[in-house]
Amino acid sequence: MRWMLSLPMVLALAACERPVDTGVQALPPSPVVDRADADAADAAEQELDWLQMMPKDELAALERGEGPEVEHNGNRRMPQFGTFRTVDTVLQRPVRLPGYVVPLANTQDGRLTEFLFVPYYGACIHVPPPPPNQIVHVVLPRPIAMPDMYSPFFLAGTLRAERLDDDLAGSAYTMRDAQLRPYEP
Repeated sequence: MRWMLSLPMVLALAACERPVDTGVQALPPSPVVDRADADAADAAEQELDWLQMMPKDELAALERGEGPEVEHNGNRRMPQFGTFRTVDTVLQRPVRLPGYVVPLANTQDGRLTEFLFVPYYGACIHVPPPPPNQIVHVVLPRPIAMPDMYSPFFLAGTLRAERLDDDLAGSAYTMRDAQLRPYEP
């Protein structure tokens, strides 16, 4: 797996600071499957690089530096760039992605039910969110304990092309059979 960060992403990460105490504990192994099942699933899953989820022409444009410029003055939200176009070869098969959780919905007792999964930590409100085809909208089959949003995780399941338009960000991919596991390099 390779992590490629453009200069705007590096600047975005540098501008966002982790709070001293989040008050949230790291996520235990997913209650959706036990570790033995997860180990068997690991063997069948293909680990994706986030860039494999972008159409080639969009990836080439991003590599040429055609993304938006990041501004860190003020607290205005920057618009999302990119498209909702997906890549057919990553759809409808078991995959695993490394990334971070951005909560969208939870139960009354605080258990997570729905979130956006993103490739990098630190997408502050004044930094543009990743392109829609670099975000996975996740609807969990069962609520789980709220994960530490500052820790990386593996998201495993089947990607589907399904558009989500949310005030926070748009997403081109959805996963409904998701398993969230601690990131282990």
